[in-house]
Amino acid sequence: MADVHRAGVYSPFEFNDVSIRKPHRLSIGVRNKLRLSFILALLFLLVSLSGDARAQLRFDKPKSEPPLENPYTVGVPREQIVQTVREILKSCAIPIDEDLSRPNEGKLVTKNVIFARGVTAKNDLEHMATMPAGEVRNWQQGRYHLEITALPLDGKKSQMQISAFFQGKVADAMRSNLWIDGQSNGMLEDEVLRGLAGKILGIDLSVKGNNKRRILTCEY
Repeated sequence: MADVHRAGVYSPFEFNDVSIRKPHRLSIGVRNKLRLSFILALLFLLVSLSGDARAQLRFDKPKSEPPLENPYTVGVPREQIVQTVREILKSCAIPIDEDLSRPNEGKLVTKNVIFARGVTAKNDLEHMATMPAGEVRNWQQGRYHLEITALPLDGKKSQMQISAFFQGKVADAMRSNLWIDGQSNGMLEDEVLRGLAGKILGIDLSVKGNNKRRILTCEY
């Protein structure tokens, strides 16, 4: 047996002491570094995913479309604007006040049109205009009229301007026909302008891109 040891060869009966060795254990410092690296990598992954999600939300969120410039420039002469506006108002049964209108000067004024009645009058009025808030009013009806003006810039271009005026009728025992002025919030003006300009130019200027032109409940 001693000769075998001298030759550098171990006996198979001695493998318990020589051939099986305990695995090498990492030091505490190395293990801490590995843990820290894993934590940092995990944090980086979470931050990246969170950033992608936020970016996706911002991308998917619909953007509100700003109103058109009022007055709005169109590449047509004033006379064509006046003629088209007359046709559209007639199709929507919106009467023109011929006494107040000046078509030769590019100005058309409509008569008052009642668009709100009954229990929904308050909500309908406040949706389109700012009404006086000095006291609580029982609005019975709401009405509006339009002023549409076409101003020539040159022989081929004009500016079209829309103004809307709102009034609310209140329940008053002393005066049965009391109408209170409100301030338009610009919503009706933008709707009318988009429809008229889109019709004149032959393009879609609707907010939703559905090529629908309307004045409140009238679609043309």
